[in-house]
Amino acid sequence: MDARVRTAVKAMRQRLDMQQRDLAKAVAVSRQTLSSIEAGETVPSTQIALALARELRCRVEDLFSLRGDGQVIEAEFVHDAGHGPADARKTRVSLGWVGERWVARLLETDEALALGTPADGIASLSKEKGRIKARVHPLRDLESLHRNLLVAGCDPALGLLGRHLEERFHGPRLHWIEKASRPALEELALGRVHMAGMHLLGEGGVGENAVAVRERFGSESMVLVTLASWEQGFASRPGRKYKSAADVERKGTRVIAREAGAGAQELLESLFRKAGRAFKHVVPVAVARGHRAVAQMVAMGVGDVGVATRSAAASFGLHFEPLAEARFDLVFPATLASDSRVQALLDCLSNARFRRDLGGMTGYRTARTGEALTGVQA
Repeated sequence: MDARVRTAVKAMRQRLDMQQRDLAKAVAVSRQTLSSIEAGETVPSTQIALALARELRCRVEDLFSLRGDGQVIEAEFVHDAGHGPADARKTRVSLGWVGERWVARLLETDEALALGTPADGIASLSKEKGRIKARVHPLRDLESLHRNLLVAGCDPALGLLGRHLEERFHGPRLHWIEKASRPALEELALGRVHMAGMHLLGEGGVGENAVAVRERFGSESMVLVTLASWEQGFASRPGRKYKSAADVERKGTRVIAREAGAGAQELLESLFRKAGRAFKHVVPVAVARGHRAVAQMVAMGVGDVGVATRSAAASFGLHFEPLAEARFDLVFPATLASDSRVQALLDCLSNARFRRDLGGMTGYRTARTGEALTGVQA
């Protein structure tokens, strides 16, 4: 094959869990010929290339591309409201092959998480029929990009899982998109990520996680796999303790809230309901995006108290008053269960080294790590 041509036939075939002999038969070539094409030793004819694209449910340009700066990926562009790109001509993005299309997600340059994440490509953006499209010049080869996993959720342990995944399998890259539970589930429903992470009400069991999945996905079969269980509670500066809704309602208390749909926010509001009090009378001084953001705001004196994980509170030297144990589950469609990327992640969850590392994080419990609930549906 021409040294300038890059092939992703093998990666696409494995993504569909298809045997080499079956693909060869479907496109009417010998297994030896297909093996040569996958190894990059042979350039297929136009007819064979079109047949391969048909069987692998993709475009010819997804299978074969020229090396170098000329390669371009057309993708759907996704970003959070209020966090648009600074320059539409040159935007850092992560990429994921989701639902038979490319999704490009903005790497926000004002966030530490984004600054520490190598971009998959540099995109130029344009509007088409009210939607933003991205033309991405990739910084990694197409085969590697097809192995990316986009996961939305609020648990910082997703970053740890991603590092273990890369080390263990030398390939799959987990892009963690920080989202609260219900917004993460919505991203999954919209086909913008492969998995969503969530923790809603319930005393450490599947609880409301499964209920929320059923409500959002109806009859579609979904899988829930536990990443970890951890404690949530009031985080406050030493010397100022909060144990109840009445404490939070004290005159002058400055509350750091979470965004709508966050498990921590739902826990706080349920605490008020159980105490017969109305949370709507509490006016937060700020709304934080994530557990660490809550703890950081309290530590900086922006507010007096907020609900966060024990781990987040400890990282900023705050007092922690436990309220409930949360079970953080990863959710994905059952149709993805046999995907090689998902299989690699599930293998990582069951790995003893990862579990010991995860269990070493303050407040984390790993007894249920890797435990799955399949077939969740209405």
